[in-house]
Amino acid sequence: MHRELRLRMLKLLVNVPLRLADRMLPEVDESKVQYPQTRMLLRASGRMLKVYRLECGQGVFGGRPDGNFERLLRVSRKLLARLSEDDRYYRAWLGLAFFLAQEEVDSFNEYAGEIKRLIKAQWLADLDFLPDDVIVSHRREFLETALCDYLCNLARMDSQ
Repeated sequence: MHRELRLRMLKLLVNVPLRLADRMLPEVDESKVQYPQTRMLLRASGRMLKVYRLECGQGVFGGRPDGNFERLLRVSRKLLARLSEDDRYYRAWLGLAFFLAQEEVDSFNEYAGEIKRLIKAQWLADLDFLPDDVIVSHRREFLETALCDYLCNLARMDSQ
């Protein structure tokens, strides 16, 4: 199947049911959250929503974004938070997901040339002119660029 058609079909498969789920699922009352896994999820998803809205405000998605990604974040937040609060088995898996994600980032041991390649493939920025020792000495920043570019900077901005 053609790549663009496959992507369109996948997005339809995801976006249509999410519209319904977003309307049906209630928001999580953060004042009643009991478990640390749920609080971590709410903080992380809240920061992601903040970054998404900053991106929208900057016009990254054109004049008016379609809201599909924001809806995906909202529905994921509602579902996972509700499951985390109501079911200790799901709560344990959510906790494990946070630990595994941290370990994955911590163990991302790509060499300087591979980090440059990842940045070029993802963001079309050619950093081959930089010496490898610059990449190594600022490893964390270049890894952030390879994985999520400037979005980490937006996530760190104070709300005003």
